[in-house]
Amino acid sequence: MSEPITLARPYAKAAFEFAKSESVVEQWSKNLLVAAGMAHDDQILNYFSRPDVRDEELVNLVCGNDASESYQNFVHLLVQNDRLSLLPEVADLFQHYLEQDSQSLTVDVYSAVELSDEQKQNMTVALSKRTGKDISLQTHIDESLMGGARIHCGDLVIDGTLSGKVERMKTELFN
Repeated sequence: MSEPITLARPYAKAAFEFAKSESVVEQWSKNLLVAAGMAHDDQILNYFSRPDVRDEELVNLVCGNDASESYQNFVHLLVQNDRLSLLPEVADLFQHYLEQDSQSLTVDVYSAVELSDEQKQNMTVALSKRTGKDISLQTHIDESLMGGARIHCGDLVIDGTLSGKVERMKTELFN
């Protein structure tokens, strides 16, 4: 099965390109962030997948009353393809494309322990060199990683965690 971010990429790219061509990127970004917030709720996710709910009801729920017709059409496309659960990934990628277009990038760093200021600075410099963009780090603690760090830079993921290395070793040994 494909990763959600892989499935979301074409939708996010198309949404961004359309919004940019119509000069409505700001509004679409806000709409997608609200929709992504809704999709994080388990009850709403369950509602999205109920067979007795009509497509129009889902579009109205996600879009509200003040969304543009083009945004409603986009959400309807997600509904028809049973992809409403991808709204968080679509919103994240949309934001990534927006940042790429504006020469800045927000990077999420997950580590088992708090990173030192020096580590954050080194990471910021290295990522800035690699991407050619101004980097803004958002750090998150995830004790399940055991050690190391996982970096989410748009749709690029750099996994330097111990748990990631263990998984790669398992794959190499058993394949």
